[in-house]
Formats: sequence, structure tokens, C-alpha cells
Amino acid sequence: MNLLAHEENMFKKQMPGRTVTWVQTPETTGGQYSSICITVYEPGARAKPAHAHDNGEETIYVVSGSGRAKVGKELFELRPGSVLLFPQEVPHMVWNTGDEPLKLACFYAPQLSAIEYTFYEDFDFDEFKGQEEKQR
Repeated sequence: MNLLAHEENMFKKQMPGRTVTWVQTPETTGGQYSSICITVYEPGARAKPAHAHDNGEETIYVVSGSGRAKVGKELFELRPGSVLLFPQEVPHMVWNTGDEPLKLACFYAPQLSAIEYTFYEDFDFDEFKGQEEKQR
């Protein structure tokens, strides 16, 4: 079993508003109770649609960059060293408000079920509400 993994050796997956690299999974390290991904948002990008984890929770740690997070009705400013919990079943999203990539380490528990999403198309930052209708 390989207990060590590094993001440079892992597959990068493009998702709406971000690039996700799964570094700890049962396949990469054998871990059975948690998983970790590195997520990078380019300047101005946000995770859209918002989502919630029905069967677990997510904790993020800001490695570099700055941004905002919306968790339920609450807004949080993100900067290097920030740690934020996304509780189970609470819609959330991240937005890079800075001028450099926002890099997060995202921790999920329990790993096998926390990465399942429910999406919320209408959940957004107030600054973006109504923009989709205007663009149509």
C-alpha cells in the first residue's frame, strides 16, 4: 500500500469554475475514512452550481489566494491559513475574488459518501443573481 501521494502525479479534473486533483482516496493511499483533494479556482471563477454533501461534510484550508465562501446564508472571507467547515446538507460555494489562483485543500469525511453532491442551481452570491437571465 502506498501511504504517500503527491498532487503532481494525480489526474486533474476540470469541473465548473475549478480544477480538482484527488490526492487521497482509497485508490491512492488506501485511506478508508477520509479523502482529500486540491482545488484551484482561477481569478474570478466560482463553483457553479452550488452544492451540498448529503452524507458527510467538507472542510477547506486556504493554501494561497483569496476569495469568498457562501455557506447557507452566511458569507466568509477566505485568505491563506483560513479553515472553513461546509456542514452536511448545507449548500455552499466558493468564489475567487482575487487576482491570483485560489488554492484550497479540501477534506471530506466520511470519504466514501461525502463526495456525493446535491446541486443547487439558484444558490449564488448576491453579486451574480439575475446575471444568467440577462445573458440569455
